[in-house]
Amino acid sequence: MKKNILEEGVRYIIVGVLTTAINYIVYAGCDFLFERMGIPPFFSYKIAYLIAFVIAVFFAYFANKYLVFQKSGGNKGRELFSFFSLRIGSGILSFLLLMFFVDFLHFTHTPGWILSSGINLVLNYIGSKFFIFK
Repeated sequence: MKKNILEEGVRYIIVGVLTTAINYIVYAGCDFLFERMGIPPFFSYKIAYLIAFVIAVFFAYFANKYLVFQKSGGNKGRELFSFFSLRIGSGILSFLLLMFFVDFLHFTHTPGWILSSGINLVLNYIGSKFFIFK
């Protein structure tokens, strides 16, 4: 049993790193593009965040379901709804944290994103492990 938990944890970390990489690449690319397009910085990083979030959530659902927790059956509708609900809730919290770090604490965009994403990663593991793919 401990071996399975350890393997699952390693898979979750790998998928989490891949999801975070996808999220960051899309975020940074959009942020860069929007800056070049002349979109004011106050808006550009927020739009970039939302686009990256949606793409990362789609990847994370399939990777967690089939690679991390290795679920092929179950109530797919319930799992999908629960997964997206968790990600939207934690994504909103992460977005608010990003705005707090950037707009109020005056972090630059990337460190603010890293901090908010780290908190988001922990919350999503707890929710996925104990509530969605149990």
